[in-house]
Amino acid sequence: MATNTQSRDERIDIRVNSESKSLFLKAAELSGQNLSAFVVESVRERAVRILEDYDKIRLNNQSRDIFLNALTNPPAPGEALRRAAEKYAVK
Repeated sequence: MATNTQSRDERIDIRVNSESKSLFLKAAELSGQNLSAFVVESVRERAVRILEDYDKIRLNNQSRDIFLNALTNPPAPGEALRRAAEKYAVK
């Protein structure tokens, strides 16, 4: 578990039902944390996972688009490729 040494000057107020609070308290107790620390760490972990998943999807979509564009609009062969084709052409 990473230690957060940044100052905590922001506040988030949330309301939950008693069942959720009881569940969170039990989990916090079992993890050796107070309720606030448990909630903050849990939400932070989930946020990081969501952002990582989003980046993977976005990057995969970008890669797909680049690949499909290269297939449908291939660049013209350069001089080195033309020379190699001539050199290794089957006759």
